[in-house]
Amino acid sequence: MRTRHGFFDARPGSSDNADLLADIRAFSPHILFVGMGMPRQESWIATVFDDLPACVVFSVGAAFDYEAGVQKSAPRWMGRVGLEWVYRLLHDPRRLFHRYCVEPWSLAPLALRELGAAFALRRRRQAD
Repeated sequence: MRTRHGFFDARPGSSDNADLLADIRAFSPHILFVGMGMPRQESWIATVFDDLPACVVFSVGAAFDYEAGVQKSAPRWMGRVGLEWVYRLLHDPRRLFHRYCVEPWSLAPLALRELGAAFALRRRRQAD
């Protein structure tokens, strides 16, 4: 098993990024865990995906922090009822407020458009 910190210049074409990709290709993993924080890890994976060896890629975010005990996870019951995000927001409002309370609203027009298209399709099918 090999590990490497996520503090590097992840821009395409940077020497840090090229060195890391070369290391990953040389190691040829079957599974690659990427824990650089959201949305950085997802952006990096999408950017370099074609340059990675054939392997399963997991964006693990804070999973390692939970496993190491650095972050406390929500009580199980909150996860079961879909309220884990409230627990996380209350424990880290500075970092998560924008992500949980502002960003989702930017998706509302897309969601409404999809709902409209689904209802239109349903009406067409019922008319046939």
